[in-house]
Amino acid sequence: MNLADIGRYWRRCRPDDVALRFGDRSLTWRQLDDRTDALAAGLAARGLGRGDRLGLLLGNRVEFCELCIAVAKLGAVAVPMNVRFTAAEVTFVVNDADCRLVVTEDALAAGVAGVADRQPVLRAEALEAEHVVGTAVENARTSDDEPVFICYTSGTTGDPKGAVLTHGSWNVASQGWVQAVQLNASDRVLLPFPLAFTGGLAVFWFTYWAGARLVLEPGFEPGRALDLFETERVTAFFAVPVIIQSVVDHPRWPTADVASWRIASSGGAPVPESLIGAVQARGIPMLQGYSLTEGSAAVTVLPGHDALRKVGSAGLPVVHAEVRVVDDDDRALPAGEVGEIVLRGPQVMQGYWRNPEATADTLRDGWLHTGDLGRLDGEGYLYVVDRAKDMLISGGLNVYPAEIERVVAAVPGVVEVAVVGVPHERWGETPAVIAFTGGHALRGDDVVAACAEVLADYKLPRYLVVRDEPLPRNMSGKVLKRDLRRQYADLPATAAPIR
Repeated sequence: MNLADIGRYWRRCRPDDVALRFGDRSLTWRQLDDRTDALAAGLAARGLGRGDRLGLLLGNRVEFCELCIAVAKLGAVAVPMNVRFTAAEVTFVVNDADCRLVVTEDALAAGVAGVADRQPVLRAEALEAEHVVGTAVENARTSDDEPVFICYTSGTTGDPKGAVLTHGSWNVASQGWVQAVQLNASDRVLLPFPLAFTGGLAVFWFTYWAGARLVLEPGFEPGRALDLFETERVTAFFAVPVIIQSVVDHPRWPTADVASWRIASSGGAPVPESLIGAVQARGIPMLQGYSLTEGSAAVTVLPGHDALRKVGSAGLPVVHAEVRVVDDDDRALPAGEVGEIVLRGPQVMQGYWRNPEATADTLRDGWLHTGDLGRLDGEGYLYVVDRAKDMLISGGLNVYPAEIERVVAAVPGVVEVAVVGVPHERWGETPAVIAFTGGHALRGDDVVAACAEVLADYKLPRYLVVRDEPLPRNMSGKVLKRDLRRQYADLPATAAPIR
């Protein structure tokens, strides 16, 4: 099938229902299908054909969604790019993906300076001129293994790698996620974080697959989110923990009308139990999920009826997915033991674009090796422990920063927290807590006392830094721990230990 066939279905089934809202602008399913037909015809006239790549350097806007659908109709491939990329990083991706066309917007045009002399660059502000009005397009008869997106990783180590996601992998991921969270055509889904990273793209496309209404925002502001729950009667909100936490921390949270909100789900980072409790106290089941780009953004979801019984779990594999936890020799570990999370199923990427070495390293014996650490309980529920690269070894013992972060996040006054390993002359590494409190006092004794109640002594943090500014994050909201490790590498020589 072609992914854009889904929109054709909703056009026939619910032609006059609103598919997309952006500010004061609304598009029905009929309008969205007609406009993307016209846009696909215009792109085809510019030479974009089946298998060709279209680079997207855009913020959240209607044109981003329309381009993705139009590209799918043609059997071409969309290549979203991080809006925080430098011009050099944009140039790398455009050249690596061999993009035939690039679309950007006025505010981001400087990012394409390195490619504008070699590839045609279109501006979103003038994209209406690319529509061949009144032209009907027959969707390309794509196969399940034909690419539809190349999503580049953040490039935390070396150059970014492009995960090749296909019509088949994205369709299966959409089905699995929609079934797991019970999303349907009557839902209204708020999306205020970037379409340009896989999580945002997934929320858009899963909403499209379900026939629900996408309430798209150019950015995130917690007060505005609360407004939309009231005015748009938003029913579903999927976001990384820091975004949902800012909604909960807003002064209006206790009295805001969130009666329409029935699906809350978070992932991308460990979800503090205090956040789960705060959302569930308003009568909203707070779900967690686990996903990654290479798995088409759908791996596990915690069912709503288990929100309280399995607090802290990322849930069960979505339909068609199989998850294991393995040791260093790729042998499956018994329930309760921590190892690497591996994934098998049709939603797994085809591979890394033109990078057979990285593909072979990640896809082994039919399993996607995620680089994440976790454990399975006796019922097969997944608990994500940490990123393997974030784990530190203190005196030969494994210390998972996420365990400490969950505890410290509940200490009064803590707004944001990250734990990184810093050098220790005897133990090799030792945990350091990096916190942002927004001006509230935070004592080392309180941090150690909170941790000592639930953590083994070798996991207790030895250093505390209270920052004057929030933690550095990437576009998807994940803390940039590599930056923190670099910034605080000399902490033992400059700060007094807290224990």
